[in-house]
Amino acid sequence: MPHSHPEDRLYTVISGVFYIGLGERFDAEKLMAYPPGAVVVLPGNTPHFHWAKSGEYVTQVTAMGPLGLHYLDARDDPRDADA
Repeated sequence: MPHSHPEDRLYTVISGVFYIGLGERFDAEKLMAYPPGAVVVLPGNTPHFHWAKSGEYVTQVTAMGPLGLHYLDARDDPRDADA
């Protein structure tokens, strides 16, 4: 579900196809496919979402901490069962 991170992130696709889209609402039409070897630069505080649309994928995520995760809709946050 749509979320953001306060830090800049660099995603390197190791295997599979990584699908990521930008925006505050999940929209499958906005997903971009990145094959193995692709590098995705995501500036901090950019609302986005990703999906294992074609099956399993592995990405390496590089960032400088402190790290954070903010779901745009608190009800989507699996860390808070009361949301």
